[in-house]
Amino acid sequence: MKYVLVLDVAKGKSMFMLSSNDGEVLLEPTEYPHNKSNFEHIDAYINKLDIKDNLTVVMEATSIYHKAPERFFKENNYHVIVFNPLIGKEITNTIRKTKTDKQDCFKLTNLFWKGSIPDRNYTEDEIYTKLNELSRQYYHLDEGLTRHKNRYKELLHLCFPEFELCFKNGKIYELTALNFIKEFPHAYIIKEKRVDALAYNMANTNDRHLNYYKRKANIIKECAQNSYPGVNENSKDVDNLKQLTEIIIDLTKQKDSIKVQMIDLAKHTKNFKCINSLFGIGELSASLIIAELKDITRFNNIKQINASCGLDPTIIQSGKSINYHGPISKRGNRYARKILFNCSRNIVTLSAKCDKENSIYVYYQKKKQEGKHYYACLTACSTKLIRIIYALCMYNSQEQN
Repeated sequence: MKYVLVLDVAKGKSMFMLSSNDGEVLLEPTEYPHNKSNFEHIDAYINKLDIKDNLTVVMEATSIYHKAPERFFKENNYHVIVFNPLIGKEITNTIRKTKTDKQDCFKLTNLFWKGSIPDRNYTEDEIYTKLNELSRQYYHLDEGLTRHKNRYKELLHLCFPEFELCFKNGKIYELTALNFIKEFPHAYIIKEKRVDALAYNMANTNDRHLNYYKRKANIIKECAQNSYPGVNENSKDVDNLKQLTEIIIDLTKQKDSIKVQMIDLAKHTKNFKCINSLFGIGELSASLIIAELKDITRFNNIKQINASCGLDPTIIQSGKSINYHGPISKRGNRYARKILFNCSRNIVTLSAKCDKENSIYVYYQKKKQEGKHYYACLTACSTKLIRIIYALCMYNSQEQN
């Protein structure tokens, strides 16, 4: 006889239900908080029944909340299936809108016995887990930096509007400019300082010759002499600007540290050289792709990868009209979709300058001539790029075997 333990996972708790394949319910749907004592209580009950060898533990991937029970049962040698919640949602949808955690347990149990829940049996290597954790922290810091930089630019226009003209092409976010504005956060403060003091501040951050920064300091001081900021030097926004530059510097250092760790780890994976060898994909981009897609050779075909990234087209039918090329579903890994999109954009930009025969660039031009929007063209290039990456990695994998 076979058994299934179904978990309807929520934040910090789950509804547990244990049943057999002949319909016998050994544990009625019962809610337990996620803690060691409750997990051990369930484990002891299963061992008492002596059914562990014939038991499967089933749960939906529910954000990060399923991680605790998944870890416990895997570490205690249970057969665990964690499946995409979209499977349960689409199959269990009914006309009636009644929904409770107990009912969900029965529905998931029925799905399992019908064979509707796939058992992928994919065991993820620890290196991919670590890479994914680093990748998510990298994106989190990057998103935070974007918000802080927008606020920094806003405060800069209040305290010293001309500063952006002195550090062009986004260099106001570099360490030299940040350290400078942290020390001299207002045009009137700069106006009172000697050129040497301004130059030494920038020279201490960078290795360029002091004379270069003396010239730069003269330009900054001239701008400050004629500047009329939106706030005076005693405004609280001046302190806010100083504080914000410190936050940006700290977050940038953390982000750079994670970048180095990711690249070092990714270099030990089997597909790193293949992905990094592609034109327009550097070490960081290759590391982020591996962090999100993990071992790409585990997929059976390219359609599975596109679906996992949310790049698969939606199919819309109404009567005799069928559109097989609708917008992408966006139901998969948004981080994977983002890095593939950015890589495609880099490849197209670089190819326009030095390699117009590049297959991605040629494909981009083809889509552009069809009248598609810029973003639609790059999205199409993303699907082509993932096909190339998949083919390269599969070919290299076969060669190694």
